[in-house]
Amino acid sequence: MSTAPPPPEPYGQPVPRADGYPAPAAQNAYGAPAPQYSPASRPVVSKKLGIIAFVASLIAVVVGAILAYVAGLQSAGLAQYADGTGQIDPNNIPPAAGEAAAAFAGLSLAAFVIYGLFGLWGFIQGIVAAVKNRGRGWGIAAIVLAVLGGVVVVSALGIGASVGIGSTL
Repeated sequence: MSTAPPPPEPYGQPVPRADGYPAPAAQNAYGAPAPQYSPASRPVVSKKLGIIAFVASLIAVVVGAILAYVAGLQSAGLAQYADGTGQIDPNNIPPAAGEAAAAFAGLSLAAFVIYGLFGLWGFIQGIVAAVKNRGRGWGIAAIVLAVLGGVVVVSALGIGASVGIGSTL
């Protein structure tokens, strides 16, 4: 008749120390460390990284769209000098229209540079915030806003041009 070996002894729970520090990990019968118990609550992390990313993306879209709209309005002054193909001969433009062309070019460039810089900042920082869980929701919103904001800026340029051309007719 064979007898089975006795079951291993259960590991002893760590006894709390008087100085407030946790007791060293207990070991089971096989010499392996006993499983550690995680605390019930996680430490609170700041959402500031995601919020800053969202604000950067929001600035990119709002400021870029406003500048693009104003640039579109400036382009309306050039529409009357276009031929049937939509081409403008720079030699036939009076000085006032040349100033409108310069304003259109400068405002368009400023709109897309501001959108590009702030949108890229918001996009990258939104990814970091989402990965590090430091304002994950704000970071995801910043990513979406930075990506889809280009449509808003281009649309604002087109709407501004349509409104400007419509007001000259």
